[in-house]
Amino acid sequence: MLKQFQNLFEQLQKLAQQSAQDGIALEVDQNRQLTPLQRHILRELLEDQPSQSQIARDELTGLLVRSSLLERLEQALASQNGRDSILAVCFIDLDGFKQINDQHGHAIGDQALSLVGQCLQNSIRSDDLLCRWGGDEFVVVLQNIDREKSVEHLADRLLSAISQPLRLSADEPLTLFLGASIGVSVIKPAISLGKVSALALIENADQAMYKAKRAGKNRIEIAI
Repeated sequence: MLKQFQNLFEQLQKLAQQSAQDGIALEVDQNRQLTPLQRHILRELLEDQPSQSQIARDELTGLLVRSSLLERLEQALASQNGRDSILAVCFIDLDGFKQINDQHGHAIGDQALSLVGQCLQNSIRSDDLLCRWGGDEFVVVLQNIDREKSVEHLADRLLSAISQPLRLSADEPLTLFLGASIGVSVIKPAISLGKVSALALIENADQAMYKAKRAGKNRIEIAI
């Protein structure tokens, strides 16, 4: 299924590029052959076509959207061959976010997501990539890591940033507390990248995140 989705994503990229070149407007929402997720990704790709120098970003957090993250991660993997460095993908799912929405409403939840995005942005390095994957899920791509131990350290820094009290604006004087379950997949220098895809890495990190959830939440699990 993952390989099929990867092939479909590549087809969507080509479709969006061809549409931009030919000046044809695609009726994305009317295409019933695509699933809602596929239509969402195609819409992002189409919106990003007019200027390839501009990267599509999430309206709420200002972070990369899913399609932009996938494209840039594929580029990072392509340049990873021959490098003596480690690349890691962290899949982050917030713990306790549903309770915030239920108790305080979606407007407060949106503020919390925006603050979490800022905290994560302040906790990554200039080479790293940060995406709001959807809902209360985020993906971080850690690049140019010198040693394996540093992966754990960088992931722990992300968890610590999320665990800090979230103080909302003066309009809504409220302090919230969240945790996160983080799954990490790692590409080491010795591994051949011939068959590794961006989606496969994210899927592995996602599975490790669910393992962290089952193990008690607010923790980090590294995919084997």
